[in-house]
Amino acid sequence: MNKIITTAVVAGLMVSTGWSDECNVPETEVSVSADFASAYVWRGLTVNEDAVFQPGVEVSGLGLADHCGALSVGVWGNYDIGDNDGASSSSEFSEVDWYASYGLPSLIDGVDFSLGYTEYTYPGINGGSDKELSAGLGYSIADISIGATAYQFVGGELPIRAYYQLSAGYDLEIDEDLMVSLGASVAYTDYEGMGGLVEDGLSDGSLSASLDYTVCDNWSVGASVTYI
Repeated sequence: MNKIITTAVVAGLMVSTGWSDECNVPETEVSVSADFASAYVWRGLTVNEDAVFQPGVEVSGLGLADHCGALSVGVWGNYDIGDNDGASSSSEFSEVDWYASYGLPSLIDGVDFSLGYTEYTYPGINGGSDKELSAGLGYSIADISIGATAYQFVGGELPIRAYYQLSAGYDLEIDEDLMVSLGASVAYTDYEGMGGLVEDGLSDGSLSASLDYTVCDNWSVGASVTYI
């Protein structure tokens, strides 16, 4: 099934705190996002066809020196505005994700390697959660970036063993405050415990375009459209 999702980033806030010195210890940064989307599609699966609100908070830096890599932790949620044609409850959080990621020190200019952990929790389901590990490799040159990420589920009820994604992106700076970004991705899913109802293979792909405007040093707004 093809779907077009539009997203409005109503607020993007980044606040820096802490200290830095000659040892290149970065400041701690706290970023807050608040997105409204016309639907919620997760890795090609339509979770909610109606409008949703998706807030998030991420803390990065955490006093880790530059030569030690980059550490960040965050939380992200999906709040259902619509009831998905009666399939879910409206006006409540259906998913809250807790995550941590670590970017290893770069040994080759332009090449990045990261490790991550995410716990998916579902407030509407008592005790329901899924756990996932990830490893990603990225390369960037000028304004073009390409990446490959592997996701491995290590606990929970989702009938997915692993998910592999290739992505590419291009950023075009219109001026110092306005940025246009184009992206594309394709993914392969390894299913588990589906009794042959779903076959492993290419599961989804997407094309996206976004426009971001920096209002001031700490605030930005934007909009995007994604074809899945």
